[in-house]
Amino acid sequence: MLDFEQTVGYFGAPDAEQGDVAPVDDLVVAPESAADEETPWSAATRMLEVASATADRLVTDAQAEAESVVSTARAQADELSEASRQEADRAAEELARVREQQTAELESERAMALAGLAEEKAALEGQIASLRQAEDDHRTRLRQHLTQHLSLLDGTAEEPPASIAG
Repeated sequence: MLDFEQTVGYFGAPDAEQGDVAPVDDLVVAPESAADEETPWSAATRMLEVASATADRLVTDAQAEAESVVSTARAQADELSEASRQEADRAAEELARVREQQTAELESERAMALAGLAEEKAALEGQIASLRQAEDDHRTRLRQHLTQHLSLLDGTAEEPPASIAG
């Protein structure tokens, strides 16, 4: 007659160390009575029932583990996505801050350059006005001087103007 424990051992029943599977000893098996002789078919049937129960439990455990792995992966992906989004936001804020700072610096340099140009323009306009005044004075003196010389040449020397005589 087949011994159930030998048969289970022969077909490699999973033990608890291989992944949280309940040992075969935990299964409820109807006690054998001494009067009942087990036929090879009934032993095989019982062994198939145990194997089926173990397979169902393993499939359920595998599905639970797969769901756990998928949910963990989704959580990690969400965390990574959020961290990436936050990093992108920080980078965008930093770029905006740098852009504003550079814009302010350029505006300051522009204002200083325009102020310098305005001062230079005012100084040049003052020089131009001074040169025009000097030109007018020089023309006036030259005209008076030439008029005096012409009148001397004509012999009609009138009294020289006081400004030239001096």
